[in-house]
Amino acid sequence: MDFLDRSSAPLTDEEWRRVDEAVVESARRMLIGRRILNILGPLGSGVYSIPYSVFSGKTQAGVDMIGEKEDLVVEADRRATINLPILYKDCKILWRDVEADRHLGIPLDVSTFAVAASFVASQEDNLVFNGNVELGHEGLFTASGRLSVPIGSWDKSGTALADAVKAAGALSSAGHYGPYAMVVSPVLFGSMVRVYGNTGMLELDQVKALMGGGVHYSNVISGKKAVVIALGQQNLNLAVGQDMATGYMGPVNMNHLFRVMETLALLIRRPDAICTIE
Repeated sequence: MDFLDRSSAPLTDEEWRRVDEAVVESARRMLIGRRILNILGPLGSGVYSIPYSVFSGKTQAGVDMIGEKEDLVVEADRRATINLPILYKDCKILWRDVEADRHLGIPLDVSTFAVAASFVASQEDNLVFNGNVELGHEGLFTASGRLSVPIGSWDKSGTALADAVKAAGALSSAGHYGPYAMVVSPVLFGSMVRVYGNTGMLELDQVKALMGGGVHYSNVISGKKAVVIALGQQNLNLAVGQDMATGYMGPVNMNHLFRVMETLALLIRRPDAICTIE
């Protein structure tokens, strides 16, 4: 962690502890991808890229009295390599603010770091769900080989549940038997917060009963669309090189510049474990 140069910053160990707590808490509240994806790592801050296996197709396991069938071997279709980009946001605290807080005997104001962490968290989810064309990264909504079902009118009661059933059915037909997790745009999430028929239950609760991995919404998903994934590290991973941390970048006009950063990438091992609704 020497590359973060934290010892050069004008912060005490207690102040650094409060900064770290603010960064983690701010990010945890926002991050949705990490709630549904298995984490691989941390692999190390210096890891530029990672190779991984990609699978397709499905075959049943063998069942016989001898165990000598030769066409039941699981093997990767190909090996792929993906780069782990840096996601970062810089922030500045004024030297006078540091001195004033200490003079008054009040804790250091760490809200600046929390705001920076929220921007990094939003960028992380944007990479997970929407990918990045410039980096050549695919997201859950842009993955080649993903499944897709057409979206109905969620303004009509029961349509959200029907679409969720269709997506789960498509994944099941592809050999992914759950549990599933769903992530929707905020506008679609709001459509499910209503009583379903004459059951006295919200439609959202009905969908949650189908999705063992939960139903979430993310602000990085625009318009009216949703995605359902089959959970498990055999399908998808979030490869983390350096987990979210804060480093010191040095003085700027006597003020103090910091960077909240992380390195990571989405590994799509089985694209047909993803089903978009759009």
